[in-house]
Amino acid sequence: MRIVVWGTGITGIMTARVMMSRGHEVRLVDEKIPTSVPDIPVRLLAEEDLVWADLVIPSPGVPQHHPLLARAKKVLSEIEVAAGLLSGRLIAITGTNGKTTTTTLIHKILRAQGFDAGIGGNISPPLISLVEADPAYVVAEISSFQLEWIERFRPYISICMNITPDHLDRYRSMEEYTLYKLRIFENQAESDIAIINDDDPHLKDIPLKARRVVFSMHHPTVGDGAYVQNARIVFTGSFAGAGPRVPPPEKVGGGVIEDMLATALSGRLLGVSSEVMEEVFLSFKVIHHRFEFVEAIDGITFIDDSKATNVGALDKALSTLSSKVIIILGGKDKGGDFSDIAKRYRGAIRKAYVIGEATGRITGEIAGIVDCGAARDMEEAVHLAYGSASPGDVVLLSPGCASFDMFNSYAHRGEVFQECVRGLLKTEHAR
Repeated sequence: MRIVVWGTGITGIMTARVMMSRGHEVRLVDEKIPTSVPDIPVRLLAEEDLVWADLVIPSPGVPQHHPLLARAKKVLSEIEVAAGLLSGRLIAITGTNGKTTTTTLIHKILRAQGFDAGIGGNISPPLISLVEADPAYVVAEISSFQLEWIERFRPYISICMNITPDHLDRYRSMEEYTLYKLRIFENQAESDIAIINDDDPHLKDIPLKARRVVFSMHHPTVGDGAYVQNARIVFTGSFAGAGPRVPPPEKVGGGVIEDMLATALSGRLLGVSSEVMEEVFLSFKVIHHRFEFVEAIDGITFIDDSKATNVGALDKALSTLSSKVIIILGGKDKGGDFSDIAKRYRGAIRKAYVIGEATGRITGEIAGIVDCGAARDMEEAVHLAYGSASPGDVVLLSPGCASFDMFNSYAHRGEVFQECVRGLLKTEHAR
């Protein structure tokens, strides 16, 4: 088969290598030639490449509506191709927020139970990199971008954590974004399992062919499901019983407890003991830049939630805290509505400081609701937040926006925030 792999990131390179190893004629193309790709020649993308190919496998970063894709005979995503080459049970996790943590936790509990499990997808490494090892269980984080070009992609367990506004700079509406998220359930049959968030209005009543299993942070579940009571997961329905204990939300963030609920359901269904799950949960260290404690200075706690790149993640962070909050918002605009967040948490937000490209729009939405101001950069925002805080308060970086206006990634943004906080600590110690 003649295959064009479009994109020279790690996903594109791994896809090209796997396809070449299976005897296909592969062209690795990009709109800009990278400095080097070991062992694979790279072509500058041309329309002729798409006409030549029997199959085009685009990077998730290539939008579905790119005009050149209309010239392709067939387009499939890397996850579609990879899933067709893997023989193990596929556990696929999507959602606006929490999918990375949930993917990580499920992989951890399967390994702790002694199962042969691999991890990949939107979380590194690419799913196709697992083809050679072909583990018995494949735990995959899946984004809406990756679901745009699926055909037969069929997980044994599909999980959707939540759907809140995101990527509205790519999708034409919230309805279109939701449509692609829900494609994770599209090819499932009655023998498969769909785990969904019963608290999410976009998910609560969706039609499913697979067996429905639900989780809730706010009420006991009816039928097959799980909820949290007195810091312990409780299973209901056909597998009812006491489940693993979980850490207090203020330690890891309420969003992580939600992730543990979905993880525990997966574990229960796959034969992982509650004792093994509890050991993993209670020792779990939050993912870097996801509601991560940085320092406490003069009774003021600094939390790095740079991974909160949309308003849904911002909501999760604020819902966890009982203290007054000085919040740092902003970045590259993704179209989220900050006014509703400001209204719901106006009693908790002492001050908001906004940075980055979206400063004008965000301050325009929240200025009449909470006290807010603009900052030139992260360093100024951290200093202003510290100056506005009182002992017992939390300074929270939870931007609700992408990072690419001022930083290389959300991780880079979080590192800069942490450096600024530690700079404050050094200043205070020097006094």
